[in-house]
Amino acid sequence: MALPTQHTIAEYPPEVVTTLPDLLRFEYLVQAGHLLPAHPVYSLLAGRHASKLRGRGLDFEEVRLYIPGDDIRNIDWHVTARTGKTHSKVFNEEKERPTFIVLDQTTSLFFGSQRYVKSVIGAHAAALGAYYTIKRGDRVGGIIFNESGADYIPPRRSKAAVEHFLQCVVNRNQQLPQRQSVQNNTPHLNKALHQVQASVTHDYVITVISDFSRIDDETQERLRSLSYHNDVILIHLYDPFEEALPDGKLVLSNGPHQLLWRNNRRQAEDTYSNQFKQWQQEITSAFRHTRIPIVFFTTAQPVEEQVRRSMGILLD
Repeated sequence: MALPTQHTIAEYPPEVVTTLPDLLRFEYLVQAGHLLPAHPVYSLLAGRHASKLRGRGLDFEEVRLYIPGDDIRNIDWHVTARTGKTHSKVFNEEKERPTFIVLDQTTSLFFGSQRYVKSVIGAHAAALGAYYTIKRGDRVGGIIFNESGADYIPPRRSKAAVEHFLQCVVNRNQQLPQRQSVQNNTPHLNKALHQVQASVTHDYVITVISDFSRIDDETQERLRSLSYHNDVILIHLYDPFEEALPDGKLVLSNGPHQLLWRNNRRQAEDTYSNQFKQWQQEITSAFRHTRIPIVFFTTAQPVEEQVRRSMGILLD
């Protein structure tokens, strides 16, 4: 009896298992400037955005009487006309905003029905966010976790630090084809968030990338706690099969059990799709009052295309 063939990482397409060259290409995409607008609108992955997140740059403080030597570009002409005396606007420069990326690479993300698997889309989003942060001149670090452990990379401002971060991503990602079972990723996500709470102080941009499929009260509380003194952004990874199942008969299985599914039976298709939409609305609403935005990334399209579209959503 022949033994099953053992696949090497090189035999998997980049849509299934990522590699370091695959992630390094995002440096070019960021440097070329085709993905994200320049100042004053900042990347949702780097966490800086003009309308919904704390900004970076010059923050308006007050209007005062003009002092010789003030930049004439800062003269407030409305106040000057009203009072008859020249007034200047005063700005304060905002402090550095380091980025901390929490990336899920557990077995629940090793799934995709069309172009990519979730774990690869998540890796691409992390690479894009890391390079954009460095381009803006800030430090970047993070935690990459799976069922066997986590890699902690302290925030640094260098290309070498980003490459080390991405190599850790690749190492965790390439473990996925060897996994034999799918586990609930929520305990591992909660453990990673606990580590973030212990290591991150304040004024960070914390981007959490996962599918959030089974988050619990602990997950929500940890995210809210982090948002009190930081900007938290959630990148939700999902597959088109989670939105709608294809027509016809399907055999669905979780391993030990099987289910025969028919979309046309008892309006099953509409019920299935509506449950996913309802879940999206609920998770969005759950974090709205703490100003935690959530962006939905599908496995059906390249992440760079979705980032362009998401910028428009956050600008609304």
